Amino acid sequence: MVLTHPFNCPVRVVEGHSYDEALESLIEGRRWSIVTSRGWVNRGAVDVLATRCGAPTAVIADVTANPKLSDILSLADAIDEEEVIIALGGGSVIDAAKGMAAFRAIDRDVKVFMAHLRDGAALPQDMAPKQIVAVPTTSGTGSEVTRWGTIWGDDAVKHSVTDVKLFPSHAILDPGLCVSMPSDLTLATALDALSHAMEAVWNRRHTAITDVLAETAIRMIANSLPATMACPDDTLMRGQLQTASVLAGMAMGTTQTALAHSISYPFTARYGMPHGIACSFTLAEVAKFNAESDRERLAPISRGMGCQIDALPDRLEVWFDSLGVGEQVSRYVEPSVTDQFGENLITRARAANNVRDVDGTAARQLARRALDRFCGAPGTAKSA
Repeated sequence: MVLTHPFNCPVRVVEGHSYDEALESLIEGRRWSIVTSRGWVNRGAVDVLATRCGAPTAVIADVTANPKLSDILSLADAIDEEEVIIALGGGSVIDAAKGMAAFRAIDRDVKVFMAHLRDGAALPQDMAPKQIVAVPTTSGTGSEVTRWGTIWGDDAVKHSVTDVKLFPSHAILDPGLCVSMPSDLTLATALDALSHAMEAVWNRRHTAITDVLAETAIRMIANSLPATMACPDDTLMRGQLQTASVLAGMAMGTTQTALAHSISYPFTARYGMPHGIACSFTLAEVAKFNAESDRERLAPISRGMGCQIDALPDRLEVWFDSLGVGEQVSRYVEPSVTDQFGENLITRARAANNVRDVDGTAARQLARRALDRFCGAPGTAKSA
């Protein structure tokens, strides 16, 4: 008998220490490299770590949002001499570190790597990637506690690198690192975590454990996100969002995502909509859709949001209005863009996790209703 979707998260989560203090203890004099963004180099984070931990063997700081496959293949050349890879940044940085570590561990075999990304072929069993320590500077993707890393093809197709050996050994939570996030990034990343939690609930793979993790994450985000938006320097609230992101990541790491994420990918790939906005603006409509099939499945979400099940869609829409989600969505698209998608809003692996069966037509109609709600009357579609 094969056990179905057992909960597993081997990552050791460290909190209560500054990131440099924690990393000094974890590196313990070993050779280390760092994968990060140019912004964190400019803020002096690498210099701080070099002072405490010794000079890194390499600084890979050209990771951009939504890293592309070609970037991963070229940047991986810098990973070689270290014993520990530090991934300091948002989800894109942590995902890129996983991709680079995997590619180097298979001796940069492009054929094997592409078979994994495009066809779902397993990575070699004898693959031995370098240890990854994740230091998230945003609060949303949950990549610090999962085995997945999102890599975008240069043709704008989303891929995932995944293996149990790609779990970070540790996730270091330092809320002070999140203070530099501007309000739009704070919002997008928190809503990414919210969507992970909600998608873990209305998921065929859900478990009692993932339901509790998801409900707790939803409650924490609902309580702390408005306060964080109002007072960005509040590290207590930043810490609450970090914890919620980890809990949502643990839940999603078992269930994977579902319909809202399936719909989101073309909005990011074609129009550049931030992932957290793209996978959350449909949440109220997905809640309505799924309630028609399995109303009680939404109970953990409604408890987390502090409302009755039947009131959940309205509660989400009103809350999103107060956060300015409509303004964010309208920066990138207008409702009529849905006419261009055809069946492209269905990613089978994601949509198949949803508690209610859905086809491309239903997904497109759902997205159109959500856009009409948040963007107003349809106009001329923005070009891709």
